Amino acid sequence: MSDVVLVGPFWTRSEAASYLGITGDELLERTDVVRLEGRWLEETYPALQFRDNDVRPEVATIVAAVGEELPGAAIADWLSRSNPLLGAMSPIDWFNAGLSIQMALTAVHADVDDAKARVTASVPAAKLAG
Repeated sequence: MSDVVLVGPFWTRSEAASYLGITGDELLERTDVVRLEGRWLEETYPALQFRDNDVRPEVATIVAAVGEELPGAAIADWLSRSNPLLGAMSPIDWFNAGLSIQMALTAVHADVDDAKARVTASVPAAKLAG
């Protein structure tokens, strides 16, 4: 099992909310953003998900598809990781190339268990017991 891949920069709640033109509380209510949450620190937001003062529509589609199954760290990892179903491109590179969101949806659904396992494996057992 390989380590989790997280590509920065990462924005604070204030930075992400400002970029989107909303309040921090409104940002916390949004279900279309990738949010990395920690136990003792304020959450952060991978900047790669934002474009044109909004959440990239492709990312929002992925979050809508698997956000109930995967934590934000697993989604951020998946977006940044080379994917064999996407011609060895990362999903973000795939989206930047203007390629099929349907193929990316197929890829994310095929990778849910592995994506979840990567994040679980990267967290020490004591932290999971919590």
